[in-house]
Amino acid sequence: IKPSSAPSSGTSFGEGYSHHLIYRICPKFTTNPAEKIEALIDAHTGKLYSFKNKIDLLQIRGSVFPTSNDGLLPDGVIMHKWPMPYMTVTDALGRKFTTDHGGSAPLVGDESVTISFVGPYVRMNDACGVSELRGSWDLDWGTSIGSDCSKTSTGGLGNTHSSRSGFYELNMIKAMARSHLPNNEWLKQTLVANMNLHSSCNAFWDGESVNFYRGSAQCRNTGEISAVFDHEWGHGLDDNDVTPGISEPSGEGIADIYAAIRLNDSCVGRGFWKGRKCDAAGDACLECTGVRDIDYRKMQSKSPHTLSWAIANCNNSVHCLGLVYSEAIWSLYTQKLPQLYGYDANTSLEI
Repeated sequence: IKPSSAPSSGTSFGEGYSHHLIYRICPKFTTNPAEKIEALIDAHTGKLYSFKNKIDLLQIRGSVFPTSNDGLLPDGVIMHKWPMPYMTVTDALGRKFTTDHGGSAPLVGDESVTISFVGPYVRMNDACGVSELRGSWDLDWGTSIGSDCSKTSTGGLGNTHSSRSGFYELNMIKAMARSHLPNNEWLKQTLVANMNLHSSCNAFWDGESVNFYRGSAQCRNTGEISAVFDHEWGHGLDDNDVTPGISEPSGEGIADIYAAIRLNDSCVGRGFWKGRKCDAAGDACLECTGVRDIDYRKMQSKSPHTLSWAIANCNNSVHCLGLVYSEAIWSLYTQKLPQLYGYDANTSLEI
């Protein structure tokens, strides 16, 4: 118990303050050791005067492409000071901490700390070089101009748009997945993401890691597009769910659904193509500059791509075949559940 002064309603000289007796309570929560909570409560009325974490937190941020690198506002341009979630922080004594979902970690003092694009859930391996940033207090990976191996003035050659954007997005979708699938062991492991590989116009899951190519005259850097991260990660989850292995006859539709639902956008990989739109076996996309649009209403035919259509037109292309069920799920989410049952968008998405 300690006394505290607080303003009173008196206005006479010398009577502007009165004293209140307060309790100082410091609860401990085992679920979050990086907290030292202090609560100040009026001993008579129970009024809460203060409730805060007494531990100073180190903030780690960086500039990322939120959705695409196509230059379209608001989410196709670089955004600054975004949190770097689940990043490993090493202090001068070699002790390791991990940032939380908001990019914060317990402040370990004024000594220098070291970070790179490595954490318990995601590790970036950038062909442009190694990343490392040293400093104390708040750290910011900054930004750069251009694409591929363009870098900031700090953080090493591996501090690229791809590594920053990929580290953020892959950690975010993995965190979402762990909240739904807490017993999935693959989601608890470290996923390796290979960035800025020496090719273009593609990305892939190789059974162990996700891999992304540089830009070219035809395509943008696939390691700077959130839906491409989510799609390739989706192959990994498909490969490591309750029925291991990539789904047949095509795992592409499942991977597209993961990306589309995560970003709430039927255009998968917006900005993938430069100067043109996607198509599905000759059925042109009306708006989408990504690899596919899973909303048939945004295709030239404006008709669902059924199994009969796929057999007649896909020529066994797995990306084309995937439209059959990715369109069905997107239609269920955005059309059928709201129309037939009156569900709002959030309820439909949960279903």
